[in-house]
Amino acid sequence: TKLEVDDQFVIGSISKQITAVLVLRAYERGAIKLDDTIDQYLPNLAQPWSAAVTIHHLLTHTHGIIALDSPLAFKQGSQFQYSQLGYDLLAQVLERVTDTSFEALSTELFAEFGLKHTFHPDSEQYEHLVHGYGEDEHGALVYSTNSLRNYAAAGSFISNAGDLQRWNELLHAGELVSKATVGLMATKYATRVH
Repeated sequence: TKLEVDDQFVIGSISKQITAVLVLRAYERGAIKLDDTIDQYLPNLAQPWSAAVTIHHLLTHTHGIIALDSPLAFKQGSQFQYSQLGYDLLAQVLERVTDTSFEALSTELFAEFGLKHTFHPDSEQYEHLVHGYGEDEHGALVYSTNSLRNYAAAGSFISNAGDLQRWNELLHAGELVSKATVGLMATKYATRVH
């Protein structure tokens, strides 16, 4: 099927950048500190690691959380392990400090900066969503119906090429967060073999 310029896609892990901006905007307002431990915001976490893992660890994938009911895979801050769950926890922290749903927070951000084709998947306001294909167990291409089944904060936002270009311009111009905070985002904290 021919693609059109207004077609929208599930943007996958670019969603993490949006979540990071929302977290860093809360940081700039003084609502959170990057070295705050997550137990301060998510007291229902039963694992002892919640008193050691920080917002910064979640942002940089250096937390070691593999499941909410399991011990850490490694001491927080000592290694890098890419994580969807960490970004879902960041969304929960944002909901706690703002008393607003993550969907509403992201929708407000998109509206504030004129990103009219970018959506949280639960909003269901997108009109031009393109579904992709994946391989079944036999290697045949099959139409994908589950592209929104990830944590929204980690991988399920919906956008199009024009909005993503505008996002990039806004971010690097220091309009979404300050240029100093963009510098924090661009700082290398851990390296993984990839």
